[in-house]
This record gives sequence, structure tokens and C-alpha cells, in this order.
Amino acid sequence: MNKINAYVYSFIIMIIIAAAPSNTMKSINTPWYQCIKSDLTPPNYVFPIAWTTLYILIGISLAQTLMLPDSPQKNTLLQLYAINLLLNMAWSFAYFGNKNVNLAFLIIICMIVSLIYILQYTKMLLPQWVFNILVPYLLWISFATVLNYGSLNKKC
Repeated sequence: MNKINAYVYSFIIMIIIAAAPSNTMKSINTPWYQCIKSDLTPPNYVFPIAWTTLYILIGISLAQTLMLPDSPQKNTLLQLYAINLLLNMAWSFAYFGNKNVNLAFLIIICMIVSLIYILQYTKMLLPQWVFNILVPYLLWISFATVLNYGSLNKKC
């Protein structure tokens, strides 16, 4: 795939992934969320900045993957992206939409596992800088896992 198409497709996918669960975010200002959120939770304004940055980085790495020559490894990496991004959306629906923090915790663990596989394949197939730009995603998801864990047993 040529560079322009790879980046256009990649960023369209990122916009869809980012926008799909946006209605679920309304629960951030509800008593439920205020009660269950971890004491480590940053201010609300941090999340759109972090996620916009992460979606740009993920989009760049996905575009780089799309530009690879066809191979079974490329197909596996694309499948891992699909799984990871679907889990990413599912987490928002589970946590904020359904207020099911236990299911959300299971989903975020699966996200980390899929991201570790993405990183392994990226390391094999793409330049080091592509691997490097995905590390903040792993760090943020790990932090989000800690926050999710902190809300598991809270009763409101």
C-alpha cells in the first residue's frame, strides 16, 4: 500500500475507534464514577490529551504496518491491531457504558496481552522507531489497568 493511502486508512480507523465510545464518557461526571474512581486518577482534562496523542502514535504505527509487503507476519500483526483496537473500544463500553468494572478489568488485561504481541511483531518487522512510539501506549494502558483495579471492589 502506498504511503498516503496507508496514513489515510489508518487515521480514519483511529477516528472511528476514538469516536465510537464517546457517548459512554458522559458517566465521568456522575456520582457513580466519582465514587469508584481511584485516588490516582488524573484530572479529567488529561485523558483527551493522552488519548489523542496515543491514537496519533497508534495510527502512525498502523500506517507503517500497512506499508509492509504482504506476508503472513504482516497479516498477523494487522489482526493483532484489530483485536487490540476492538478491545480498546470494548473497555469504554464495559467500564463507562455498562459500569461493569470487573469485565473492563478483564478486557484491559487482554489489551495488554495483545499489545505485547503487537510490540513483538513490530520489533521483528518494522524499524525501531515504530516500536518506540508504541511504548507510551503500553505505559498508559498499564497505568489504566492500575486505575481500573483500584475501582474493582468499591461499593457505592
